[in-house]
Amino acid sequence: MRAARPRPNIAAEQELGPRCLPLLLQLGHDIAAASTHKEIAAAAMQAIALAGQHDAAWLTEADAEQPLASFGTTSSEPTPRSRSIPVTVRGRQIAAISCCGADEAAISTEFVQTVAGLTGLALDNLTMAEDLAKQSNFQDELALVAELQRNLLPKEQTRSFPVYGLNRPVRHISGDFFDFFERPDGLIPFALGDVSGKGLNAALLMAKTASLFRCLAKNMDDPSTLLEIVNREICETASRGMFVTMVAGLYDPAIGLVRFANAGHEPPLVRLPDRSYQSFAADAPPLGILPDIVFRTEETNLQRGEFYIFSDGLTEFRYDSQEDLGVEGLIQLVESKAKTPLRARLEALLSDLDGDGWEARDDLTVLAIDDSLGGASR
Repeated sequence: MRAARPRPNIAAEQELGPRCLPLLLQLGHDIAAASTHKEIAAAAMQAIALAGQHDAAWLTEADAEQPLASFGTTSSEPTPRSRSIPVTVRGRQIAAISCCGADEAAISTEFVQTVAGLTGLALDNLTMAEDLAKQSNFQDELALVAELQRNLLPKEQTRSFPVYGLNRPVRHISGDFFDFFERPDGLIPFALGDVSGKGLNAALLMAKTASLFRCLAKNMDDPSTLLEIVNREICETASRGMFVTMVAGLYDPAIGLVRFANAGHEPPLVRLPDRSYQSFAADAPPLGILPDIVFRTEETNLQRGEFYIFSDGLTEFRYDSQEDLGVEGLIQLVESKAKTPLRARLEALLSDLDGDGWEARDDLTVLAIDDSLGGASR
């Protein structure tokens, strides 16, 4: 992206003299074509040299023996054999053009001031163009990471599949993930996790954890052993202070059995056909904190009921900036959609939270198992 071409003040040139106008017009062309701050400074010094001042110098704070602001002057009266004209960007002095020596009186202070003004404008334009380019590149990187995360999510299943999940990042990329898939033996591994922190580091740790889960769950039947392996790997490689809360499990639709282990995550909820609820609190810390943690596998028979796991972004949804949804509020929402098919139920739940007054504070992820679908043949 090229900087916008500064336009010289023609009225001022009538005071500077006719030979200055071509030099300033050429300077405008040169600095508009420049792609670096150094090239802009060089173009300014060339214009001053062509005007007859051959011993001028471009000074930055690093070059000066005293702070730039202390010797920059806008006075039209030259000081004996030395003058320094400030180059400013948005009111802040970033450099100075120093004219001294035998050629000191070769050109007017007004000409040097005009050069400094054009140069400051060009430097400002270039800086803004560079900032926009960086922002554009960063947005492209975020879009790439977001696409990678979407590709890690489970593939679309039929509406009769007994497991369904949703993920909604609060920003471009998410620190949450979920996964499920059907193995050749008919069992369905599932997981939901929440990575600490935000940004690219959290997204990369999320991608690694999700990939480890899918790889291990293809052949492993014990959720606690799976979490122990993932935990050791994260402890070895994760950035200091980062961790993952996670529930991993295995669902057998033939008998309605769910086996799962919990690493410091929100307690899963089981809704039984009689509308009673059970929760299972974590008894182990998150992944990535201690390498030798032993996790425990729990079992529950859904009996055609439902199994819900979710990130704290769901229960921390806030109404009118005052009250969190909480587990009780989530149960009320689930009950209000109890007769709705699984997929439509979760989508309707999130749709309710999109209503007026509700505010997301974190990434939101929810996964549910409906044993009335999985147990249709029982």
